[in-house]
Amino acid sequence: MDVVISTYDEERHVGRCLDAVLAQDYPAELVRIWLVDGGSRDRTVAIADERAAADQRLTVIADGQRRALPTALNLAIRLSTNDLVAKVDAHGYPERDFLRRAVAVLRDGPSDVACVGGRPRQHGDTRFGAAAALARTSHFGVGDSGYAGRTEHAFVDTVQCGVYRRAALERVGLFDPDMVYGEDEELNWRLRRAGYRIVLDTSIGFHYLARPSWRAVFRQYYRYGRARVRVCRAHHGMLRPRHLAPASFLLALVGLAGASACASRTHRAACATGTRAALAVAVLAYSAAASLSAAMAVGRARRDGPVPDTTVVGGRPDGFPVMTARVMACFGALHAGYALGTLRGVLDRPRRPG
Repeated sequence: MDVVISTYDEERHVGRCLDAVLAQDYPAELVRIWLVDGGSRDRTVAIADERAAADQRLTVIADGQRRALPTALNLAIRLSTNDLVAKVDAHGYPERDFLRRAVAVLRDGPSDVACVGGRPRQHGDTRFGAAAALARTSHFGVGDSGYAGRTEHAFVDTVQCGVYRRAALERVGLFDPDMVYGEDEELNWRLRRAGYRIVLDTSIGFHYLARPSWRAVFRQYYRYGRARVRVCRAHHGMLRPRHLAPASFLLALVGLAGASACASRTHRAACATGTRAALAVAVLAYSAAASLSAAMAVGRARRDGPVPDTTVVGGRPDGFPVMTARVMACFGALHAGYALGTLRGVLDRPRRPG
């Protein structure tokens, strides 16, 4: 088993990630860990070097060169040689039995399964991060994305942080270096097109730390939306209605607002009133849906118990109304960021073949 990790300015998380990988209950002599840094400007490399000095299984490749995530992962994969490759996100950390359970699913499954993985367990290390974790597991927040699913074991379109058969990876050409975001999904699409299957098994535990602020969530989903256009240009069959919903809703709001302003300037009172009413209904409908979905997400979390790894400032957890409001605000960051990113992606120059 080769574990490949890409890092860029992850000093807050890389230590815990590497500690979790090095502490796997899979036979230590069968594991090599490759960390390729993408030009970090913080203490990421220093922290990784400390772990490498204490455990020879870890190799750190850090020459200061700026590398996108898929490029770094491909470098690690090409340097490694084992039959299985596990992609681990430095912004999270695996459960102690992550590798062992993944190998068991591959061993017991059909021979055409090229990748297995679990559903990320979302957490936050700030108050807003905890709300973002709940929003990312809500159907209102992410549509029919696997993040909001409840299935425990199934064939799926994609998984995050999968464990791959090297032969399948090499057959389809590793990660696409142009897919700076959405690299997992794009690679898994090519695997399925080549006749392989992907398995989701929630016993394969991986924890993901949601972004800590509204701005950080907005920026993350802006990049996701922009990358989605690039991915769908390359693979038209990957497009789903949920990918277009945020941008379509935003364009509808802008169109109604523009029509109302135009009607007012041209003294078309009836038209102006109608468009204002439609705009108000749209905004109220979104607000009501966001409020209900946020309340349901918070209620579900309270029933399931406290979210682990959440730092509570001042020692007091947020009450139900405050947490619900934060989740609603996070919905806005998810949807506005993705919508604007999608529209920006449409304006990007299409990539030339080859």
